[in-house]
Amino acid sequence: MTVGHSETEQGLRTVLEELGVPECEDWTASIVAPSPSAAWEVVFDGAHRTKAEHFDWEIVEHDGASRFRRLFLGKNEQTLDYFKRSVRKLLWECVQFKDNPIRNHSQKVGEAFEEAVWGLLRHEDMKPVHVRFGVWREGPDGMKFVCKVEYSSDRRVPWSWWSSLVRSPQDLANELARALAGRRKRQVVVAPSLRALGRRVARRGLRPTTPVAPPPAAGTAATLSVPKPQPFGL
Repeated sequence: MTVGHSETEQGLRTVLEELGVPECEDWTASIVAPSPSAAWEVVFDGAHRTKAEHFDWEIVEHDGASRFRRLFLGKNEQTLDYFKRSVRKLLWECVQFKDNPIRNHSQKVGEAFEEAVWGLLRHEDMKPVHVRFGVWREGPDGMKFVCKVEYSSDRRVPWSWWSSLVRSPQDLANELARALAGRRKRQVVVAPSLRALGRRVARRGLRPTTPVAPPPAAGTAATLSVPKPQPFGL
């Protein structure tokens, strides 16, 4: 890692350490700039990702893995915050932030809300999970925020959650942590129920059906038992 500025290089290392990578994935990173004023050439080698979600990266698949390359240009992109958001989106594709109008109010506040949600969702078993934010204004100076988390990839156990109106990222994190804990408890109950249902269905599938007599062969008339006529008394 070489960008011509030791403090920035240390900051980039810290960002990568804080982000980490998803479980069971291996990644390598390279960040190079010929001079302090040149573009950062950032290259990651790791697991496959959905190309449509990462159109701003040059993606080349090779040897069962993928290489992601991107140039970070100018002072707006060569910041630790911008670098962190871009790399987090790539490495943690399982948490997808869709709408965040909080950033229109404040980039710093919007990032803090995303960070609070990402920190809780990244290790959950929902992949991918979609996150949206909303802004609720109360008078000229009051402002509250709302968050929606949605997981629908598994139709057996979908999950959708709305927060209440909150004022801070910590308030949102507290609510989401309680909601996730409740979901995990329900999963403990639902999983055995699904397994039991599967066993019942399997047993029904193996249960022998009542035998049905074969139809008479073609050309053979059916025989009916007809009582003999009785003589009438005279």
